[in-house]
Amino acid sequence: MTTVTDVSKADLVHRRLKEEIELGELAPGTPLSELSLVERTGASRTPVREALRRLAAEGLVDLVPRQGARVSRVSLQSVRDLFDFRSLLEPAAIRQATEAAAADAGLRREFTAMRTEFARLARRAPSQARSRAFYELADRFDWAIIGATRNEHLRRTIAELRPHTARLRNLSHVDPQRIEVSVEEHLSMCDALLAGDADAAAEAIAEHLTGSLETIFRNLARGPGDALDVLQ
Repeated sequence: MTTVTDVSKADLVHRRLKEEIELGELAPGTPLSELSLVERTGASRTPVREALRRLAAEGLVDLVPRQGARVSRVSLQSVRDLFDFRSLLEPAAIRQATEAAAADAGLRREFTAMRTEFARLARRAPSQARSRAFYELADRFDWAIIGATRNEHLRRTIAELRPHTARLRNLSHVDPQRIEVSVEEHLSMCDALLAGDADAAAEAIAEHLTGSLETIFRNLARGPGDALDVLQ
């Protein structure tokens, strides 16, 4: 019988593994044996199995019969599909966020503060610390857009895509120059949003998505590695 304690431990294991997958610490194709996870997390097999089932339902883990679990692989088709879908959703979301910020002084201040942080990052010399700061700020910006989206279904759908988006960030930013470009793209998004120009904001986020997709494909073509299941 599953207990409340098992459920809470499953939540903890799920959250930890999800974060490690998003950050690329658990690379696509990495085996996830129950025994190793029990030893690593201190949880029993029941919450570990529950966490793996939840990750599988989210598309982050593959449960392979007679082989066990592994971090789901990345394919060119899955990347294409994700960015095609995001290109339909996110321009609509930033349009709504732009309209919301025009009517909400608090929201406008939030985006103004993030714009200032992006500008500060643009002046910093490249480093791992700067890259981490950019990832954290870009993530906050994305969640702020989601939070300002008034359509509940649109908001929820984009939020559900976030783990898949996050794990591809590592592929997009293997090229250090991509971070430089991405900072400028985020400044453009902020400027359009703060100017109340929904069309320009939607165009800016579309250009950002196109650039990210091109960079991911270029990096996969250079050398995807054994853990990536690259399909045409």
